[in-house]
Amino acid sequence: MDPLLTYSIPVASLRDGEHLYRFSVGKEFFRHFEGSALREGQVEVELTFDKRPSLFQLTFQLEGSVRVECDRCLEPFDLPIEDVQPLTVKFDEEEREEAEIVYIVRGASEFNVARYIYEFIHLAVPMITTHDMAGASCDLEMLRYLEQNRANEAKAAEEPENPIWSALKDLSKDN
Repeated sequence: MDPLLTYSIPVASLRDGEHLYRFSVGKEFFRHFEGSALREGQVEVELTFDKRPSLFQLTFQLEGSVRVECDRCLEPFDLPIEDVQPLTVKFDEEEREEAEIVYIVRGASEFNVARYIYEFIHLAVPMITTHDMAGASCDLEMLRYLEQNRANEAKAAEEPENPIWSALKDLSKDN
């Protein structure tokens, strides 16, 4: 049995109008997506599913946290996320996607939203993540190490250039 089956909406049996679905996404959810940048998290998803005769209008509201690494000190931490994402589903003769519109075959009995929840959670995570975003502090030992490394690099940049290397550089310019 498909573990992501719980994220399928039975569209064929739904009446027109708004329907509300709630999903709780945890560690098990992320395991079903190979190569996922996110491995852990606890996100509550509220899906407003507006069924109309010619299309479905979905609104995903996400709230929770995901486990990420700090881009400054590399220590893992729980990053709070909150986001709202729309999705329009229309009917066509074959399944395909264009920008923010998903096309499904007319008469489909169900529509699985797991992949869209997964993608929208990833979109809610900023490109750069630091402990500051969670109201926490970075690993002080790692910050000291990085500062020491920066000081060593600056010192190395200030040292005069070795004359042997300067002579070799001049040789390549002559050719």
